[in-house]
Amino acid sequence: MTDTDTLLKTVKGEVVALHIVLQAWFRGEGSNDTGTVLKHFTPDYAMVGAAGRLLPLETFAKALPSLHGSRPGLVMTIEDVTLRHVFPGGVLATYREIQTQGETRTERWSSVTFRKEQKGTLLWTFLQETFCG
Repeated sequence: MTDTDTLLKTVKGEVVALHIVLQAWFRGEGSNDTGTVLKHFTPDYAMVGAAGRLLPLETFAKALPSLHGSRPGLVMTIEDVTLRHVFPGGVLATYREIQTQGETRTERWSSVTFRKEQKGTLLWTFLQETFCG
């Protein structure tokens, strides 16, 4: 396995792992400890959601408790994880996220920048989502 294959496997693992945690959070399953979600992000993390609003980590963290259990039955699926750019200390990747809840289905492309920690873990530093047409 090449270094690129290993990195792609690590990136896919982190993207899927966070979405498993988020799915459980929104469904109200498991712990309601915000730390289970927030440990995936750098302190300066920010995202631009599919609706175009900037959301820094502090705002996201404050909203998390009210979101626990807010979307029962939500299913999140991740596909097409691709490395776009590898740079010293980090990586840029894209993936497609499919959310279904009952009869409602949405899809979005996401671009994520990760910071690679010394121990090899990846932390989310920035996320940009765009709804699929």
